[in-house]
Amino acid sequence: MANNKKTVLVIVAHADDMEFMAGGTIAKMADRGHDIHEVIATNNERGTLEPAWSQELAAEARQEEARRGAKVLGVQSVEFLGYEDGRLSETPLNELREKCMRAMRRVRPHIIFTWDPFANYENHQDHRAVAWATIEAASFCHFPLYHPEHRDEGLEPHYVGEHYYFAKVPQDVNKIVDISDYIDRKLESLYEHKSQMVLTVTDFKLALEASGLRLPAFENIDPQNYRPLIAQQIKAWAATVGRKINVVYGEEFRRVRFGGIERWLGEQALEEDT
Repeated sequence: MANNKKTVLVIVAHADDMEFMAGGTIAKMADRGHDIHEVIATNNERGTLEPAWSQELAAEARQEEARRGAKVLGVQSVEFLGYEDGRLSETPLNELREKCMRAMRRVRPHIIFTWDPFANYENHQDHRAVAWATIEAASFCHFPLYHPEHRDEGLEPHYVGEHYYFAKVPQDVNKIVDISDYIDRKLESLYEHKSQMVLTVTDFKLALEASGLRLPAFENIDPQNYRPLIAQQIKAWAATVGRKINVVYGEEFRRVRFGGIERWLGEQALEEDT
């Protein structure tokens, strides 16, 4: 257990973002005694290839999957902001930033996790939108004249000291977490997102078919039997990261702590959270 118990707030666009990008790290932090909370910006109502599903059915399924996946990792609360899936960038930045700042002032985290607004090649507008809203909210959350109306609700300004940013194509990585003991927890949390795992396997099959290439082991894979392919892909990805620090499995982040104060510390060192 960590010497100093901390509160962690994960702010993401979709129900499975946390599990894919930081599931092992979140489980490790929970086991070290940190309190973990999650905010999901969208209703997740468009993330399916099932032609018979309605948006309402998809949203309901994804919310329940989010709660189950978070529970596996040790997350204590999940909040949904209720924005439309795939259209988050149409939300005014200041509006989304206010929602993120409100969550920070309510939860009062020491640490936030979110998508990296500076990452290259991010093709999902929801990821880009929530990243910018979160980084700005975290930067100004302790400024009392940003949304002073929050104080009428008992939400005081709050300083967020540590920021962990993740990306599908990360850059400027300066923190790799050893999740070798947590890869199974990460996988179990992903398996709870059944609709998304079925989507992932189906999408993989579509890409394979469109490419004209042949991978006999996957040509006849049943998307409903998604565990073997998901486990293979996630372990291969995590192993690539882990090799950078000579561990079996890892997750990587661009981490900013206390505005970059570490450069001034000399021989002093900040305690690690993982």
